[in-house]
Amino acid sequence: MDIIIIGAGLAGPLLAQGLRRAGVGATVFERDRADQLSQGYRIHIAPEGELAMRDCLPPELHAEVLATSGLPGSGWRVLDPQLRTIQEHLVPQRADADGPGGRHLTVDRQTLRRILLTGLDVRYGAAFERFALLPDGRVRAEFAGGASAEGDLLVAADGTHSRIRAQLLPQARVIETGTWELYGKTMLTDEVRALLPAAALDGFCMVAGGDGRFMPLAAHRFRFGGDDYVMWVVGGPAARFPADVSTLDQHAMREAAAQFVTDWHPSLSAVVRLGEPGSVHFTTARTAQPLEHWTTVPVTLMGDAIHTMIPQGTSAAVALRDAGLLCRRLTEGAALLEAVRAYETEMLDYGFAEVARSLKSAG
Repeated sequence: MDIIIIGAGLAGPLLAQGLRRAGVGATVFERDRADQLSQGYRIHIAPEGELAMRDCLPPELHAEVLATSGLPGSGWRVLDPQLRTIQEHLVPQRADADGPGGRHLTVDRQTLRRILLTGLDVRYGAAFERFALLPDGRVRAEFAGGASAEGDLLVAADGTHSRIRAQLLPQARVIETGTWELYGKTMLTDEVRALLPAAALDGFCMVAGGDGRFMPLAAHRFRFGGDDYVMWVVGGPAARFPADVSTLDQHAMREAAAQFVTDWHPSLSAVVRLGEPGSVHFTTARTAQPLEHWTTVPVTLMGDAIHTMIPQGTSAAVALRDAGLLCRRLTEGAALLEAVRAYETEMLDYGFAEVARSLKSAG
Protein backbone atom coordinates (compact mmCIF):
# COMPACT_ATOMS: atom_id res chain seq x y z
CA MET A 1 0.00 0.00 0.00
CA ASP A 2 1.33 3.42 -1.01
CA ILE A 3 -0.09 6.55 0.62
CA ILE A 4 0.32 10.07 -0.78
CA ILE A 5 0.04 12.81 1.85
CA ILE A 6 -0.32 16.45 0.81
CA GLY A 7 0.92 18.87 3.45
CA ALA A 8 3.86 18.74 5.87
CA GLY A 9 2.33 20.62 8.76
CA LEU A 10 1.59 18.47 11.82
CA ALA A 11 -1.09 15.90 10.97
CA GLY A 12 0.44 14.85 7.65
CA PRO A 13 3.88 13.98 9.07
CA LEU A 14 2.31 12.23 12.09
CA LEU A 15 0.28 10.00 9.78
CA ALA A 16 3.42 9.24 7.77
CA GLN A 17 5.31 8.33 10.97
CA GLY A 18 2.58 5.95 12.08
CA LEU A 19 2.34 4.29 8.68
CA ARG A 20 6.12 3.96 8.52
CA ARG A 21 6.17 2.19 11.88
CA ALA A 22 3.56 -0.23 10.51
CA GLY A 23 5.57 -0.93 7.36
CA VAL A 24 3.28 1.03 5.03
CA GLY A 25 4.82 3.27 2.38
CA ALA A 26 3.97 6.97 2.69
CA THR A 27 5.34 10.03 0.92
CA VAL A 28 4.68 13.59 2.07
CA PHE A 29 4.46 16.39 -0.50
CA GLU A 30 4.87 20.00 0.64
CA ARG A 31 4.46 23.12 -1.47
CA ASP A 32 7.00 25.15 0.56
CA ARG A 33 10.74 24.77 0.29
CA ALA A 34 12.59 22.93 3.06
CA ASP A 35 14.25 26.17 4.18
CA GLN A 36 11.01 28.11 4.57
CA LEU A 37 10.09 28.60 8.22
CA SER A 38 6.72 27.39 9.39
CA GLN A 39 4.42 30.02 10.84
CA GLY A 40 3.02 29.48 14.30
CA TYR A 41 4.55 29.46 17.75
CA ARG A 42 3.30 28.17 21.10
CA ILE A 43 0.33 25.84 20.70
CA HIS A 44 -1.64 23.70 23.10
CA ILE A 45 -1.93 19.94 22.51
CA ALA A 46 -4.89 18.37 24.31
CA PRO A 47 -4.61 14.76 25.59
CA GLU A 48 -6.08 13.18 22.45
CA GLY A 49 -3.28 14.76 20.42
CA GLU A 50 -0.59 13.54 22.80
CA LEU A 51 -2.07 10.04 22.68
CA ALA A 52 -1.98 10.09 18.87
CA MET A 53 1.69 11.05 18.96
CA ARG A 54 2.38 8.32 21.51
CA ASP A 55 0.73 5.76 19.19
CA CYS A 56 2.32 6.89 15.92
CA LEU A 57 5.83 8.09 16.77
CA PRO A 58 8.87 5.94 17.45
CA PRO A 59 9.56 6.09 21.20
CA GLU A 60 12.66 8.25 20.76
CA LEU A 61 10.74 10.92 18.82
CA HIS A 62 7.87 10.91 21.31
CA ALA A 63 10.44 11.39 24.07
CA GLU A 64 11.88 14.35 22.15
CA VAL A 65 8.42 15.91 21.88
CA LEU A 66 8.05 15.69 25.66
CA ALA A 67 11.57 16.96 26.32
CA THR A 68 11.07 20.08 24.16
CA SER A 69 7.57 20.85 25.39
CA GLY A 70 6.89 23.87 27.55
CA LEU A 71 7.03 24.06 31.31
CA PRO A 72 3.44 23.68 32.56
CA GLY A 73 1.55 26.60 34.02
CA SER A 74 -1.21 26.48 36.58
CA GLY A 75 -4.10 27.16 34.18
CA TRP A 76 -5.71 29.96 32.20
CA ARG A 77 -6.97 33.39 33.15
CA VAL A 78 -9.01 36.19 31.63
CA LEU A 79 -7.78 39.73 32.34
CA ASP A 80 -9.36 43.11 31.70
CA PRO A 81 -7.46 45.73 29.64
CA GLN A 82 -5.79 47.03 32.83
CA LEU A 83 -4.52 43.50 33.56
CA ARG A 84 -6.84 42.76 36.48
CA THR A 85 -7.92 39.11 36.74
CA ILE A 86 -11.64 38.67 36.08
CA GLN A 87 -11.74 34.89 35.64
CA GLU A 88 -9.38 31.97 36.21
CA HIS A 89 -9.40 28.22 35.77
CA LEU A 90 -6.61 26.33 37.51
CA VAL A 91 -5.61 22.91 36.18
CA PRO A 92 -3.81 20.54 38.59
CA GLN A 93 -1.04 18.50 37.01
CA ARG A 94 -1.95 14.86 36.43
CA ALA A 95 -0.06 12.36 38.55
CA ASP A 96 -0.63 9.67 35.90
CA ALA A 97 0.60 11.70 32.93
CA ASP A 98 1.84 8.57 31.17
CA GLY A 99 -1.46 6.78 31.68
CA PRO A 100 -4.13 5.92 29.12
CA GLY A 101 -5.77 9.35 29.36
CA GLY A 102 -2.92 11.26 27.80
CA ARG A 103 -1.64 14.64 28.92
CA HIS A 104 -1.92 18.33 28.10
CA LEU A 105 1.19 19.75 26.43
CA THR A 106 2.31 23.13 25.22
CA VAL A 107 4.77 22.92 22.35
CA ASP A 108 6.59 25.20 19.96
CA ARG A 109 4.98 24.47 16.62
CA GLN A 110 8.18 24.77 14.61
CA THR A 111 10.06 22.49 17.00
CA LEU A 112 7.27 19.92 16.92
CA ARG A 113 7.12 20.04 13.15
CA ARG A 114 10.87 19.41 12.90
CA ILE A 115 10.53 16.34 15.14
CA LEU A 116 7.55 14.95 13.24
CA LEU A 117 9.39 15.25 9.92
CA THR A 118 12.44 13.29 11.15
CA GLY A 119 13.29 10.40 8.84
CA LEU A 120 10.34 10.85 6.48
CA ASP A 121 10.29 10.87 2.69
CA VAL A 122 9.28 14.49 2.05
CA ARG A 123 9.17 16.14 -1.38
CA TYR A 124 9.47 19.89 -0.89
CA GLY A 125 8.53 22.52 -3.45
CA ALA A 126 5.71 20.28 -4.69
CA ALA A 127 2.61 22.43 -5.17
CA PHE A 128 -0.45 20.18 -5.48
CA GLU A 129 -2.84 21.12 -8.28
CA ARG A 130 -5.38 18.33 -8.84
CA PHE A 131 -6.03 14.60 -8.51
CA ALA A 132 -7.43 11.97 -10.85
CA LEU A 133 -9.18 8.74 -9.85
CA LEU A 134 -7.71 5.94 -11.96
CA PRO A 135 -9.54 2.96 -13.51
CA ASP A 136 -7.59 0.49 -11.37
CA GLY A 137 -8.89 2.05 -8.13
CA ARG A 138 -5.73 4.03 -7.43
CA VAL A 139 -5.29 7.80 -7.50
CA ARG A 140 -2.88 10.16 -9.20
CA ALA A 141 -1.79 13.46 -7.63
CA GLU A 142 -0.64 16.12 -10.07
CA PHE A 143 1.69 18.97 -9.16
CA ALA A 144 2.75 22.29 -10.63
CA GLY A 145 5.40 21.87 -13.30
CA GLY A 146 3.99 18.58 -14.57
CA ALA A 147 5.18 16.17 -11.86
CA SER A 148 2.79 13.49 -10.60
CA ALA A 149 2.62 10.58 -8.17
CA GLU A 150 0.33 7.55 -8.01
CA GLY A 151 -0.79 5.72 -4.91
CA ASP A 152 -3.54 3.73 -3.26
CA LEU A 153 -4.79 6.66 -1.17
CA LEU A 154 -4.44 10.45 -1.33
CA VAL A 155 -4.69 12.25 2.02
CA ALA A 156 -5.34 15.98 2.27
CA ALA A 157 -3.45 17.56 5.14
CA ASP A 158 -3.12 20.83 3.25
CA GLY A 159 -5.03 23.13 5.57
CA THR A 160 -7.93 25.52 5.37
CA HIS A 161 -7.35 26.39 1.71
CA SER A 162 -7.13 22.71 0.68
CA ARG A 163 -7.21 22.21 -3.07
CA ILE A 164 -8.09 18.58 -2.51
CA ARG A 165 -11.22 19.55 -0.56
CA ALA A 166 -12.18 22.05 -3.27
CA GLN A 167 -12.06 19.29 -5.90
CA LEU A 168 -13.48 16.41 -3.88
CA LEU A 169 -16.14 18.34 -1.96
CA PRO A 170 -17.08 21.49 -3.89
CA GLN A 171 -20.12 21.82 -1.63
CA ALA A 172 -17.93 22.23 1.47
CA ARG A 173 -17.91 25.79 2.80
CA VAL A 174 -15.34 27.61 4.91
CA ILE A 175 -16.79 30.82 6.35
CA GLU A 176 -14.99 33.99 7.38
CA THR A 177 -16.18 34.99 10.85
CA GLY A 178 -15.27 38.67 10.48
CA THR A 179 -12.46 38.46 13.04
CA TRP A 180 -8.96 39.51 12.02
CA GLU A 181 -5.75 38.79 13.92
CA LEU A 182 -2.11 39.82 14.01
CA TYR A 183 0.23 37.51 15.87
CA GLY A 184 3.91 37.22 16.69
CA LYS A 185 6.43 36.44 19.37
CA THR A 186 8.69 38.41 21.68
CA MET A 187 11.79 36.87 23.21
CA LEU A 188 11.52 36.40 26.97
CA THR A 189 14.22 38.80 28.18
CA ASP A 190 14.32 40.27 31.67
CA GLU A 191 12.77 43.45 30.27
CA VAL A 192 9.88 41.54 28.76
CA ARG A 193 9.35 39.45 31.88
CA ALA A 194 8.97 42.68 33.86
CA LEU A 195 6.35 43.96 31.41
CA LEU A 196 4.23 40.80 31.24
CA PRO A 197 1.32 40.12 33.58
CA ALA A 198 2.13 37.21 35.88
CA ALA A 199 -0.67 35.19 34.26
CA ALA A 200 1.19 35.14 30.94
CA LEU A 201 4.17 33.50 32.62
CA ASP A 202 2.03 30.93 34.45
CA GLY A 203 -0.02 29.37 31.69
CA PHE A 204 -2.30 31.08 29.20
CA CYS A 205 -4.10 34.38 29.58
CA MET A 206 -6.59 36.33 27.50
CA VAL A 207 -6.93 40.08 27.81
CA ALA A 208 -10.52 40.85 26.85
CA GLY A 209 -12.00 44.24 26.08
CA GLY A 210 -15.68 45.11 26.06
CA ASP A 211 -15.60 46.12 22.40
CA GLY A 212 -14.75 42.81 20.72
CA ARG A 213 -10.99 43.19 20.98
CA PHE A 214 -8.91 40.46 22.60
CA MET A 215 -5.26 39.65 23.20
CA PRO A 216 -4.06 36.16 24.11
CA LEU A 217 -0.64 36.04 25.77
CA ALA A 218 1.34 32.94 26.74
CA ALA A 219 4.99 32.35 27.48
CA HIS A 220 6.71 29.29 26.06
CA ARG A 221 9.49 28.18 28.38
CA PHE A 222 11.21 25.10 27.00
CA ARG A 223 11.88 22.22 29.36
CA PHE A 224 15.22 21.69 27.63
CA GLY A 225 16.90 23.76 24.93
CA GLY A 226 15.32 26.47 22.85
CA ASP A 227 15.00 30.22 23.37
CA ASP A 228 12.05 31.12 25.59
CA TYR A 229 9.52 33.60 24.25
CA VAL A 230 6.00 34.95 24.73
CA MET A 231 3.44 34.39 21.99
CA TRP A 232 0.89 37.17 21.50
CA VAL A 233 -2.15 37.76 19.33
CA VAL A 234 -4.22 40.90 18.89
CA GLY A 235 -7.62 40.29 17.40
CA GLY A 236 -11.07 41.71 16.96
CA PRO A 237 -13.62 42.86 14.39
CA ALA A 238 -12.14 43.48 10.95
CA ALA A 239 -13.46 47.05 10.97
CA ARG A 240 -11.10 47.96 13.82
CA PHE A 241 -7.99 47.15 11.75
CA PRO A 242 -6.44 49.24 8.98
CA ALA A 243 -8.03 48.09 5.73
CA ASP A 244 -4.61 47.39 4.20
CA VAL A 245 -3.18 45.50 7.19
CA SER A 246 -2.72 42.25 5.25
CA THR A 247 -0.45 43.99 2.71
CA LEU A 248 1.81 45.78 5.21
CA ASP A 249 5.41 44.72 5.70
CA GLN A 250 6.14 42.95 8.99
CA HIS A 251 7.54 46.02 10.74
CA ALA A 252 4.36 47.92 9.92
CA MET A 253 2.22 44.95 11.00
CA ARG A 254 3.99 44.96 14.36
CA GLU A 255 3.24 48.66 14.81
CA ALA A 256 -0.39 48.12 13.77
CA ALA A 257 -0.65 45.39 16.42
CA ALA A 258 0.78 47.73 19.06
CA GLN A 259 -1.60 50.51 18.04
CA PHE A 260 -4.53 48.10 18.24
CA VAL A 261 -4.15 47.95 22.05
CA THR A 262 -2.52 51.33 22.66
CA ASP A 263 -5.41 52.45 24.92
CA TRP A 264 -4.98 49.37 27.15
CA HIS A 265 -2.31 48.86 29.80
CA PRO A 266 0.93 50.28 28.34
CA SER A 267 2.83 47.04 28.99
CA LEU A 268 0.83 45.29 26.27
CA SER A 269 1.81 47.54 23.38
CA ALA A 270 5.37 47.61 24.76
CA VAL A 271 5.61 43.80 24.59
CA VAL A 272 4.38 43.89 20.99
CA ARG A 273 6.87 46.59 19.96
CA LEU A 274 9.68 44.44 21.36
CA GLY A 275 8.54 41.53 19.19
CA GLU A 276 10.62 40.07 16.38
CA PRO A 277 9.37 41.72 13.16
CA GLY A 278 9.92 38.56 11.14
CA SER A 279 7.57 36.65 13.44
CA VAL A 280 4.56 38.88 12.81
CA HIS A 281 1.78 37.61 10.55
CA PHE A 282 -1.82 38.38 9.66
CA THR A 283 -4.67 35.88 9.58
CA THR A 284 -8.44 35.70 9.75
CA ALA A 285 -10.62 33.44 11.88
CA ARG A 286 -12.58 30.91 9.85
CA THR A 287 -14.95 28.06 10.53
CA ALA A 288 -16.26 25.16 8.46
CA GLN A 289 -19.90 24.26 7.93
CA PRO A 290 -20.80 20.67 8.90
CA LEU A 291 -20.93 18.14 6.07
CA GLU A 292 -22.86 14.96 5.46
CA HIS A 293 -20.65 11.98 4.70
CA TRP A 294 -19.85 11.71 1.01
CA THR A 295 -19.26 8.61 -1.11
CA THR A 296 -15.88 7.23 -0.04
CA VAL A 297 -13.17 7.16 -2.69
CA PRO A 298 -9.38 6.75 -2.38
CA VAL A 299 -9.10 10.41 -1.33
CA THR A 300 -9.68 11.62 2.22
CA LEU A 301 -8.99 14.61 4.46
CA MET A 302 -7.59 15.51 7.88
CA GLY A 303 -7.41 18.53 10.14
CA ASP A 304 -8.14 22.01 8.81
CA ALA A 305 -8.57 20.58 5.32
CA ILE A 306 -11.97 19.28 6.47
CA HIS A 307 -12.98 20.78 9.85
CA THR A 308 -11.41 24.23 10.06
CA MET A 309 -12.33 25.83 13.38
CA ILE A 310 -11.90 29.05 15.30
CA PRO A 311 -8.71 28.88 17.40
CA GLN A 312 -9.72 27.74 20.88
CA GLY A 313 -6.71 25.64 21.85
CA THR A 314 -7.94 22.30 20.49
CA SER A 315 -7.58 22.35 16.70
CA ALA A 316 -4.03 20.96 16.68
CA ALA A 317 -4.99 18.04 18.91
CA VAL A 318 -8.03 17.23 16.74
CA ALA A 319 -5.85 17.17 13.62
CA LEU A 320 -3.33 14.88 15.34
CA ARG A 321 -6.22 12.69 16.49
CA ASP A 322 -7.31 12.45 12.83
CA ALA A 323 -3.83 11.24 11.88
CA GLY A 324 -3.76 8.65 14.65
CA LEU A 325 -7.23 7.36 13.80
CA LEU A 326 -6.59 7.14 10.06
CA CYS A 327 -3.31 5.32 10.67
CA ARG A 328 -5.06 2.82 12.93
CA ARG A 329 -7.88 2.16 10.47
CA LEU A 330 -5.47 1.73 7.54
CA THR A 331 -3.32 -0.77 9.41
CA GLU A 332 -6.05 -2.92 11.00
CA GLY A 333 -6.33 -5.18 7.97
CA ALA A 334 -9.67 -4.08 6.51
CA ALA A 335 -10.10 -3.36 2.81
CA LEU A 336 -8.84 0.13 1.94
CA LEU A 337 -12.14 1.86 1.21
CA GLU A 338 -13.77 0.16 4.19
CA ALA A 339 -11.00 1.49 6.42
CA VAL A 340 -11.26 5.00 4.95
CA ARG A 341 -15.04 4.99 5.34
CA ALA A 342 -14.77 3.99 9.01
CA TYR A 343 -12.24 6.76 9.58
CA GLU A 344 -14.36 9.40 7.85
CA THR A 345 -17.51 8.46 9.74
CA GLU A 346 -15.82 8.81 13.13
CA MET A 347 -13.75 11.87 12.18
CA LEU A 348 -16.74 13.84 10.91
CA ASP A 349 -18.59 13.17 14.17
CA TYR A 350 -15.96 14.39 16.63
CA GLY A 351 -14.39 16.92 14.26
CA PHE A 352 -17.53 18.94 13.65
CA ALA A 353 -18.58 18.55 17.28
CA GLU A 354 -15.35 20.42 18.10
CA VAL A 355 -16.11 23.02 15.40
CA ALA A 356 -19.45 23.67 17.11
CA ARG A 357 -17.83 23.83 20.53
CA SER A 358 -15.24 26.34 19.34
CA LEU A 359 -17.95 28.56 17.88
CA LYS A 360 -19.89 28.45 21.14
CA SER A 361 -16.79 29.27 23.19
CA ALA A 362 -15.94 32.21 20.92
CA GLY A 363 -19.48 33.55 21.24
